[in-house]
Amino acid sequence: MPTKLLFLIAVSPVFLYLAAGCAQTRPVPVATTDASTTPPPKIKAWMDRLSVAHEYDPKTGFIVAREVVALPPLIADAPPLDAAVKQAGGDRVVVVFVTADRCAPCQQYKRDAMNDAAVIARLADARFLPTHLEVDRSAALADAYLGTRSIPMTYALRNGKVIAELRGQRSAADLVAWLDAVP
Repeated sequence: MPTKLLFLIAVSPVFLYLAAGCAQTRPVPVATTDASTTPPPKIKAWMDRLSVAHEYDPKTGFIVAREVVALPPLIADAPPLDAAVKQAGGDRVVVVFVTADRCAPCQQYKRDAMNDAAVIARLADARFLPTHLEVDRSAALADAYLGTRSIPMTYALRNGKVIAELRGQRSAADLVAWLDAVP
């Protein structure tokens, strides 16, 4: 293949996105590098659904949080992921909420679902051991146990292995239904 063609393929936005893999915590812009401060329609529609303070970062295409929502004590006071896995052994399911302080959809997930009374009641069940992982502060744990730093995500682990996952920001009802279905 001619060198010029290889260079064009290697620097194309789609190639860069695919080469980066799924472990990215920030979306890689695929369109242009336009420094416009107006988000694309799909991102704008997503932003319109958020009630947490946020703004659009045109350089990354990311919806950046301007506030951090507190976790409920059941999750905030939980052991870190590695300690939770050891504590749970094979008897309990570790439920890991993976977020980032900079991520507006993550903060909305905390506000709407993770702080919901029905979710907290379900997580208090003895078969679960909930924990939280902030990927920007605990990237090595995310890599070791989850193999990704995607956010927001929720995982169920047994014996330190992922047995179920719930992608993205979800409602409290979605989260309760998912918890009920975890093996």
